[in-house]
Parts: sequence; structure tokens; C-alpha cells
Amino acid sequence: MMTEKTWVKGSLSPYQLHDITRRPDWKNLIVWDAYLNNMTSGFMVIIGLAWFAGPGFFTALLPWAMTIALAIVCVDLLLLIFDLGDPFRFSNALRVMRFTSPLSVGVWGLASYATCLGAAVAIYWLSYYSAHTTGFLSPYIDLLDMLTKMFTILAFCGSIVVICYKGVAFSCTSQPGVKNARWLTSFMVSDAMLMGLGVYAILCAFLQAPEAIAYLMLPTMILIIARCIAFYLLSLDLNPRAKLTNSSTANFLVKLCVYAIGGLIAFFACLLGPFGVVIAGAIALVVGLIERYWIISTTKRI
Repeated sequence: MMTEKTWVKGSLSPYQLHDITRRPDWKNLIVWDAYLNNMTSGFMVIIGLAWFAGPGFFTALLPWAMTIALAIVCVDLLLLIFDLGDPFRFSNALRVMRFTSPLSVGVWGLASYATCLGAAVAIYWLSYYSAHTTGFLSPYIDLLDMLTKMFTILAFCGSIVVICYKGVAFSCTSQPGVKNARWLTSFMVSDAMLMGLGVYAILCAFLQAPEAIAYLMLPTMILIIARCIAFYLLSLDLNPRAKLTNSSTANFLVKLCVYAIGGLIAFFACLLGPFGVVIAGAIALVVGLIERYWIISTTKRI
């Protein structure tokens, strides 16, 4: 029996004639998944760097900062499970570690980061509760302190994996437009760390630690510049698709927010002192959400 040929040698196959990826029904879910994922991982990187290399008062802020990072990652994990569409798919990805699978690496990295962070937070507050009440764990305080530091370091390492990961677990990189965005990881790293500094600055303001905010001024200014450069390079890859999926006005307004508000205004706000750094941090959080809505919008079906 003669088999019918589906394409002629030397010509494009049916798979090459159109984009075969199918956009899931994400709506706003994937945007908030990417946003919170970057926020918690960038925040934990900043927490770790401040703890390792910063003055002693950052150590006093450590448990509060890690508790907030844990709360953010717990919400992100819930969004991720719903994002995948099938909770069993998430648990199935945890059964076997495959370094060649983006989903496996992303899920394992995020789960390991959340687990180590949760252990560090739980052990710290358990020892804190014991020290200020019955003291039933007093003989083990040194051991608990060592375990807290160990899990904090492991959580820091896990956050680096999460912040550098560009894959299925928190982005739509299999979709038209975004899948060819070569600068997406660079943008995610710089923007995530900027948002992490923003959360830290707001936390310091809430805990009335202006001396800590002063140390965040220079890193915030540097990351504002880095984020603007990374977003520009990313937009070079996304602009052709964005012109098809969004109006020219929408594309202009997004870039106005990134460069004018999130760039110039936030940069010069840092020069006003601790209060200005907090304002710049809040701007970074708002602009970060706008950026991700724009990025995800380029995957819309044309």
C-alpha cells in the first residue's frame, strides 16, 4: 500500500508553516504568578546579601523579612498549581528530577526554596517563642540557631535558582513572541532584585529602620538603571509582536511608565533620602506588574 507524503523534500513541513503552541486560558493568573515569583525570589536574594555583607542591624530584620518572603511564595505556589491546570501535574513533577526538563527544574527549585525558607522561619519563631515563654527549648538554642542559619543559606541558594529560571513554571516562554525573547531572563533577574529592594525598603520603613534604608539607596539606583536597560533590550525582541497584539497607545504608555516613572522619577526620588528610596521601591512594585501584563499580552492570539 502506497503511503501519501505529507510534504515535499526541500519545502517547509506543516509544523513549520504555523505556530503549533496553544495558549492556555491563563487570563490574569500567569501575570500574578510571574510577579509574585520574581518578587519573593528577588526579595530573598536581597535578604541574603544584606545579611551576609550588610551591617548588623540587617540581622535584626532577617526574621521579619523572611516571614514576608515565605508568605509571598506560599501565595505564588497556589497560583502556580492553578496555573498548571491540574494539581496532580505539580506533584508529578516533584517525583522525578530531570535536569533537561524546564518544568522539573522550575518546580523543584521553587519547592526547595519554599521548603528551606519555611524551615528557617519556623525554627526561628519556635526558638523565639520558647525564649520568651517557658524556655523549654533553652538547652537547644545553639542547635536551633545553627539550623536557622543553615536553612537560610539553603533558601538563599534556592532563590538564585528561582530568580534565574525562565520556563514553564512562571512564564509563557513557549508562546509566540515571548519564546524568542532572548533578554527575558536578564530582565527578570534585574527587575526581581529591584522589586525585592522595594519590598525591603517598605519593610524597613514599617519597622522604623531609616539607617537600613540608607544602605539600600545606591543598590536601588543601580538596579533602576539595569532594569531600564534590560527592559529596552527585551522590548527589541517583543516590539514586533506587541505591535500586533496591542494598540500603539498601549505600547507607548507601558514604556512611558517604565522609563519615565519607573526610571527617571524613581531614580531621582532616591536622592531625597530614605523616604525617597521607599517611594522608589513602591514605584518599582507597581511598574513591575505593568511590565508583566505587557509581556504576557504579547502572547495573545492574533
